[in-house]
Amino acid sequence: MDAPPIKICLVCSHGGHLNEMQQLLPAFEGHETFYFTYDAATTRLLDRAYLAPNMARNPVELLKNLVRVTRIFRKERPDLIVSTGAEIALPAVFIGKLFRIPVLYIECGAQVVRPSFTGRIMYWIADEFYIQWPELRRVYGSRARLQGSLIDEGRLP
Repeated sequence: MDAPPIKICLVCSHGGHLNEMQQLLPAFEGHETFYFTYDAATTRLLDRAYLAPNMARNPVELLKNLVRVTRIFRKERPDLIVSTGAEIALPAVFIGKLFRIPVLYIECGAQVVRPSFTGRIMYWIADEFYIQWPELRRVYGSRARLQGSLIDEGRLP
């Protein structure tokens, strides 16, 4: 018997992380999804997207996004958060943890041997943490699960 559908919050930025998330969409078929992402020309075209100004590493914008995400999660009640990276993941995952929502993080911002800023934080707080390059095992540690290229192989953990 198939598992019942769940509601998934997809968190990514407006460029490469969005492209990778869109490549993963077939894995979420049969489930209800919505986005929390930056406001940009590429994301305004998405169905069911909550758009936020690009916060980069601005602490004031981070706080504003913490409030935004709290309101969104109270309304949407997601069962799972999936992120492919960028700083936009930080407020979603922090609030998600308060709501006890499981987090699956896929390190897409790393450059083979150099982890991303967001990945360094997510490694410690995501429930599942996946890397795409074996070289990152030495950098991150044992919690990082090597999945290989999720896009090229068409797999999701």
